[in-house]
Amino acid sequence: MATPSELRDLETRSQRYWTLDGIPERVMGLVWLLWSAALIAEDALPRSAWGGVLTMAIPAVLVVSGVGANWLIRRLKERLSYPRTGYVGYPEPSRRQRLLAAGVACLAALSLATLILTGRAEGMERVISPAIGLVISLAFLVLSLRQRAPHLLALAGVALALGIGIGMLKLGWRSLNWLFIGLGAASVALGLWRLRRYLAAHPRETQA
Repeated sequence: MATPSELRDLETRSQRYWTLDGIPERVMGLVWLLWSAALIAEDALPRSAWGGVLTMAIPAVLVVSGVGANWLIRRLKERLSYPRTGYVGYPEPSRRQRLLAAGVACLAALSLATLILTGRAEGMERVISPAIGLVISLAFLVLSLRQRAPHLLALAGVALALGIGIGMLKLGWRSLNWLFIGLGAASVALGLWRLRRYLAAHPRETQA
């Protein structure tokens, strides 16, 4: 009979397989870089009609980028991973689970956009970078423990260090731009490193 530890390992094996090739981290980093680009563009444009349009579009950018990231991850895996280590089927979420996930994603994106666009109080500016860095760090810590993925601890440390370090520079709301740039660059670098190791360890089989 399998022990509780072995059962837990079976439950998380598919999750570890999902991040084995570094593709999710790489795409996640690109999403963060896209977020930072949107925030920088919104901040750089004059307060005109075009600036207002971009401001209103930021929540949509956050939501669409999340949906697009999932699509891009699957396409890259179909091209790079599945031919080498095979396809792993994941249970399809129920309609209720899909609606709940979409609702949570939209709520998180709208909350972040609202915080950025309307919460420009001086007191909030000083703590926004450390606060978001801490939240992201804790999220990576939980994922690392649940999925037994120690490489995510590196991103947890980067998020916390960037949040505190950038917060000390007192850049105000611009600190979020640099926080997402730093997180994006670190995540892309980690993903590329893991992808390189994965491709070296699992060469594509050549047909005779």
